[in-house]
Amino acid sequence: MALGSEAFARRLLQQVKGNAREQPAIGKLAGRVNWQRIISTLEEARGESWAEFSQRHGDWGRDAALWLGRRYGRYRLRELGKLAGGTDYAAVGQAISRFARRLAQAGRLQRELKGIEKRLSNVET
Repeated sequence: MALGSEAFARRLLQQVKGNAREQPAIGKLAGRVNWQRIISTLEEARGESWAEFSQRHGDWGRDAALWLGRRYGRYRLRELGKLAGGTDYAAVGQAISRFARRLAQAGRLQRELKGIEKRLSNVET
């Protein structure tokens, strides 16, 4: 619990250092972005609906949603699979890894995702 304005609380969270896996309390401080917010933010950034891009072969949108869901929503792979339409957890893990590799190599995708992440961090959970 932090006493102060919302802006103060956000600044405080940005200063928290540590490994959320080793120190679970750190992860709890960050909050959790729900799946619908992730999808609506992606839809807004891309200018098309989830139904349009989620099943399109070779499109990065579905994998980005899974990656964002894991990172900002702190969802388990099995949960993400159900939310994304019944995908097996192993396939979700592969999709997240594939997206992370693609993200490391594509500057344009990095810039686009930074904008999406900024929108997610400005949205109340």
